[in-house]
Amino acid sequence: MTIRCEAWLSEKQRVGEFEFASVPRVGETISVPASEDEEFVHYRVEDVTHRAAGQGQPTTTYLFVAKAK
Repeated sequence: MTIRCEAWLSEKQRVGEFEFASVPRVGETISVPASEDEEFVHYRVEDVTHRAAGQGQPTTTYLFVAKAK
């Protein structure tokens, strides 16, 4: 079983939607597929938020991230 999460750099800059084996925790680094010329981009999870999407729809999990150093 996996969980689908949306990753965001800011309220206006979406990184993408990705599936994970478990919800990434604050402080962890996630590696997600990049554009064709790079293999992966690494982000540090700064906050995790779960929001109900509506009746009959699953909860949406948002990861707020920063570029990993």
